[in-house]
Amino acid sequence: MKGLLSTRASCAWMGVVVVGVIVMALVVGLQLVPRLTGGQELIDTAKPALTDAAVKGEVGGTLLVSQYVDLADPLMTRKGRSREELGRLVTMIKRKTGVSAERARALLRREAPHTEALLRAVPFSGVADERRRLTAYLSKTLNITPEDLQDELARTFPRIYQVLSELPSATAGWYDVPGVEGLTRFDGTPVKTMAQVRDYLRDDLVAAVEEEQDHFQSLAGSGGIGYIPWLLLVLGAGLAIFGFVHARWSASHASGRVAWGAVVAVGVLVMILVGALQYFPRLTGADTTIAKLEPAFDEQRVIGLRAGTDLIMQAARFGDPIMTGSGGAVEEVPKLMTFISGRAGLSEAAVREQLTKAAPRTMALFDALPLSAVAEEVPHLVAVLSRKLRVGGDGLVRLLRKRTPGLAQALLAVGPVTTGWENVPGSEGLKRFDAGTPVRTAPQFTEYLDLDVVPIFESGGKDLDKLAGTWPPVNVLPFVVAGVGGLLVIYGLAMLFFATGTRASGYG
Repeated sequence: MKGLLSTRASCAWMGVVVVGVIVMALVVGLQLVPRLTGGQELIDTAKPALTDAAVKGEVGGTLLVSQYVDLADPLMTRKGRSREELGRLVTMIKRKTGVSAERARALLRREAPHTEALLRAVPFSGVADERRRLTAYLSKTLNITPEDLQDELARTFPRIYQVLSELPSATAGWYDVPGVEGLTRFDGTPVKTMAQVRDYLRDDLVAAVEEEQDHFQSLAGSGGIGYIPWLLLVLGAGLAIFGFVHARWSASHASGRVAWGAVVAVGVLVMILVGALQYFPRLTGADTTIAKLEPAFDEQRVIGLRAGTDLIMQAARFGDPIMTGSGGAVEEVPKLMTFISGRAGLSEAAVREQLTKAAPRTMALFDALPLSAVAEEVPHLVAVLSRKLRVGGDGLVRLLRKRTPGLAQALLAVGPVTTGWENVPGSEGLKRFDAGTPVRTAPQFTEYLDLDVVPIFESGGKDLDKLAGTWPPVNVLPFVVAGVGGLLVIYGLAMLFFATGTRASGYG
């Protein structure tokens, strides 16, 4: 060791060794390997969800979910007050036209039969409550056990069975979503209902993803960030070895300018890499992205997101068979009547009458199908009511929003929902993470949320903690790397003048 410090040049080269050791110590001390490796794993996991096509599809899919919640919220349970508002609508028609309540209802039934049937079916929690009576009637009429009845319905009428089996869970949790007890909005507002889950998903989670899309894509580009600590370790080790070799050489030989030029060149190369790979904007953007998305990785929010997504999926499975004609339920209803009629030896009219007595809301829901037919009736119904109530179309909408806000909300939402149900707006490029399966329909989008998006937050919390939970913030790292390069340039240039040639071979 004494020989390594015997000349000015060898001492200078030992300075390079010290720089290399400091670089390696910084990597270890700042825990850059686990931090940036964890960050890279999170980037790799989330990357498919933050492409341009994916974000566009997520925004469009979330908007459709939001519209579906607007449609269903007034209809699901008595808290939606849709049943009460139907009475108000009938009263409005009665007062303005001078007809009886019966004739007012007949007007609705004549001009918009699917819409009138839907209004008779609400709240949907009433349809769920009728399952027991419906099962008892069918078991008795068909002379089979309730268990065999369920098997028969699931096998022969799968879409009707899906509607009736998914509805109870959807209605039971709509205003008190199970499992979201710890879920809050980013501003701390508690989340309990499906509408509030929708607000969290749309206005917090997806809005933050859309806002940080460019920052994330920049961070994920140019090889990501996982290689940075290994690059620094190689640089530090290389400097230490290079400096040690030249320190030994310079103890007995004159130190040449070429070697110090190499040190300067390495420093320049490091700074070029920092600029070319855009470390400053990328890692500064990463710091912003972490700040925006870190709340979504909170354990209680992740648990609540999973629970809320589960209920969204149940609601979508309930809605899928009834939303459009291709959903299947509308075709199964007359087949069900024929099936019961044939097995029970009754006319279809008698079967329909008995079913209406046993489960009036269920039969009304069947009569309303598909809901796309309701959407088609809404413009005509608005025109008819405008004439009957002597108020313009826009004025009528304002009046309905004031007097019957829930029904107005549902009727205005049914069009966008049924139109987009099988072709989610903006989803043209959205695909599942695994096999690249296209995501185009509402049920496919909720499955995408369930199987692809939510797991990012479930698995990524530890990686985000590694990246963001240790000092310094990631936006400091470009200064560290650039500082190493700058130090090498300055030190190498200085030693070109003070530690080269014969004058540097000793202290005398």
